[in-house]
Amino acid sequence: MKSELETEIRSFFPTPHKATAYLATVDRTNGFTPEIRPMTLMELNWHFYVATTAQTRKAHEMAAHPKVSALIMFKNEAFLGYLRIVGSAQPVADQIERKEITDAVAYNLNCHWKGADDPNLAFLRIIPERIEYMRPGDDEAKDVSAVLLTAMGGQ
Repeated sequence: MKSELETEIRSFFPTPHKATAYLATVDRTNGFTPEIRPMTLMELNWHFYVATTAQTRKAHEMAAHPKVSALIMFKNEAFLGYLRIVGSAQPVADQIERKEITDAVAYNLNCHWKGADDPNLAFLRIIPERIEYMRPGDDEAKDVSAVLLTAMGGQ
């Protein structure tokens, strides 16, 4: 059974199971410089995924230093809120799993790649260590890790 919190957070996603997130990585080769960019964050059963071309700088950054943070901004009337996921990026190598995830969240891989088995596709799962949520209009974020990690099956 989904908690009220899960239902509330999902209500802010612009489309089911995906949203634009700002993904922060670390450039280990350049003095651990933080890097941030917008990406599509896919969500399936509170598991989080990103896809990028394997030769991109962000793919190399995550391979060299897998610590990442993703931030989804939420707006309700005149107020902003957010969901922030802090953890590590882990490659998803299984082609069937990659296809199942992208089909379930309706993410069109063919816009950049030849499909889930394209060797140029870096498909990564964010393994959360902490998840924070700030309801639009609130002044403070709350650590919701325990609730959402339980929903993920104790990932």
